[in-house]
Amino acid sequence: AAGGALPTGAGGASAAACVVPGAEPNFHRLNTKQYQETVNQLLGTSLPLRLDLPADTSLWGFDNGADTTITAALTQRYLDAAQKAVTTALATPAARAKIVTCDLTAGAACVRTILTAWLPKAFRRPVLPSEIDAYVAYTKTCPSSAEAGLSCALQAALLSPKFLFRGEVLSDATAAMCTEEAPLASTNAGILGQYALASRLSYFLWNAPPDDALYAAAAAGSLSAPSTLAAQVDRMLAAPAIAAHPVSFAQDFPQQWLPLDALATAQPSATLFPGFDAPLRQAMHDESQLFFEDILTNNGSALDLLRADFTYVNERLAKHYGIAGVTGPEMRRVSTAGKPRGGIPTQGSFLTATSSTENTSLVLRAKWVLTNMLCVDLPAPPPKSVIDSVPVPDPGLGLTNRESMEIRTAGEPCHTCHVNINPIGYGLESFDPVGAERATDHGKPIDASGVMPGGKTFANTSEMLDLLRQDDRFAACVTKKMLTYALGRGMVESCDGAQIASLAAQLKADGYKLRNHVVRIVTSDLFRSPRVRSGVSP
Repeated sequence: AAGGALPTGAGGASAAACVVPGAEPNFHRLNTKQYQETVNQLLGTSLPLRLDLPADTSLWGFDNGADTTITAALTQRYLDAAQKAVTTALATPAARAKIVTCDLTAGAACVRTILTAWLPKAFRRPVLPSEIDAYVAYTKTCPSSAEAGLSCALQAALLSPKFLFRGEVLSDATAAMCTEEAPLASTNAGILGQYALASRLSYFLWNAPPDDALYAAAAAGSLSAPSTLAAQVDRMLAAPAIAAHPVSFAQDFPQQWLPLDALATAQPSATLFPGFDAPLRQAMHDESQLFFEDILTNNGSALDLLRADFTYVNERLAKHYGIAGVTGPEMRRVSTAGKPRGGIPTQGSFLTATSSTENTSLVLRAKWVLTNMLCVDLPAPPPKSVIDSVPVPDPGLGLTNRESMEIRTAGEPCHTCHVNINPIGYGLESFDPVGAERATDHGKPIDASGVMPGGKTFANTSEMLDLLRQDDRFAACVTKKMLTYALGRGMVESCDGAQIASLAAQLKADGYKLRNHVVRIVTSDLFRSPRVRSGVSP
């Protein structure tokens, strides 16, 4: 399934217009990053638990999709991880002191005291006395000692769906069928309950559970107010908060949206590019991460993601880029004014990840920009048999990549798609397969000029990137990508298109300020509303 309907009256399309392909779950499983952060915060540990769990599936470009299941094999992995985490916590004095706040020799009374304080944080909402009773009873399954009983109760809680999933109950009527979930119920106005909203916000911006400030706002019933949400976003995206959450939105969103995972596995030819090494690869990665974080935290323009007058380098990367005056391993911000460098499409991470082992790939580079920066739905390429039937120019002719591509895509069935793809690829040919500037290809001068669909021409890389900055599709695309990550689901045009368009218009009117856009997303009806099953409204 790919998307969720909005309740009628919450700013979305009507139920009749909104067509969702399949029933939508109202439970969102913690992914491995979120699981690790949540368990470690609950228990006061710092275990690499995600290494013990299978990798998350990427849906719609991100690994936090709600439409995932739990298998028997995964349940066993969770059991093993819970046992490791609880055993480690109870054996570590500092972590144990955080959990065990009374004398365990008092038996059930002490366990009840511990669970009364601990379970609300584990389930991320207030708990009922009956729930506490149920987990106190788990101590009887491990009767050898009070410590063993507590360990079993804590492990059982970490295996509960109430911990592993973020519930988003549809309405008070639905909640009545499951009273322990009542604190999560959405209101009659179609807005998420306070605690469900606190979790949605914290896992969006921190990939971690709510902190005391979010719980306090939820308990006061004020969190859903737009002014409160805006203040929380500013607090949660401040430098100290980002530093305290290693997989926050500032790090995790660009890691997945930008081709940084592909950079990690790129293998440039050691013969052709002997200077490409692990420190250079790491510096390229850090450049893109710091670049995005700078724009986000300083409320810079999202258009700078396409082209900017600054970037981040250390001595190793600066030398690779031909930037003088940078010494030492520390990454620092430098000006790229007057240079063709600046913006994601000119960074080594992107350029290396979208190249082959020995050569640039005009198609991969252009396709990434089109699909990830402009959200263009490119049709599938023709069958391999058709592609193989297109003659390949003789390598002995010494053609440039551009010349070869022009010949191969001049006719159908290639031309219809490549008339949109090729210009962007041409504009980035001034960078080699590892992101260094180059003036020639196969001994001939680089021609980075082109004509964009619609007839606008450019003479070089910088002019091409300026045209991308002027493309109205970018505002809607960056909005769509951020919403997909925030909600953990794909966007459905009939359900979400109007609000995406509205948010995109607000982004443009606000000068493309990125942190302000996070606030707009969090205060939107899309973010504050629960997912609704197809054909069902609150």
